[in-house]
Amino acid sequence: MSRIDRNRAIYETWPLEVKQAVLDGRVEPGMDQDMVRVAWGEPSEVSISPAGDEIWIYAKGGDPGGAYYPGSRGGMMGGGMGGTGTAIGVSTGRGGTVVGTSSSVGIGIGGGSGGIGIGGSGMGIGTGGIGGPIMSRPVAPDIREVVFRNGSVVRADKP
Repeated sequence: MSRIDRNRAIYETWPLEVKQAVLDGRVEPGMDQDMVRVAWGEPSEVSISPAGDEIWIYAKGGDPGGAYYPGSRGGMMGGGMGGTGTAIGVSTGRGGTVVGTSSSVGIGIGGGSGGIGIGGSGMGIGTGGIGGPIMSRPVAPDIREVVFRNGSVVRADKP
């Protein structure tokens, strides 16, 4: 409605059928560029076909996808007390939780790849969460086209 309000003067000059189509968010053959702008707004892209038609492309939504690395990919670390005590380190991440002490090999807890703790004098180091990334699939945007020939719509996708 706000596009109509912003273009009220020109909107009022159009035939009743065009006003109703614009109000309903439809683009119909025979409309001019001003009518399409009021109905659908500015296009995302404009191109020219080999035949010389002007094509307005409206893209909405979509997601290119990507990778997400949840949790900690780093290790665990803990130090002993003066070299004589037992230190415990914990690392959590995708694939499990790693618990290790300074005097033992760490234990992987959980599903997936788990992790490994390596004992040492006064320090435990492990690598929890070595699982791969979580991938999100790309989602194609909703694309609509309006084709103009000599300034008038000859074809328009449905909204």
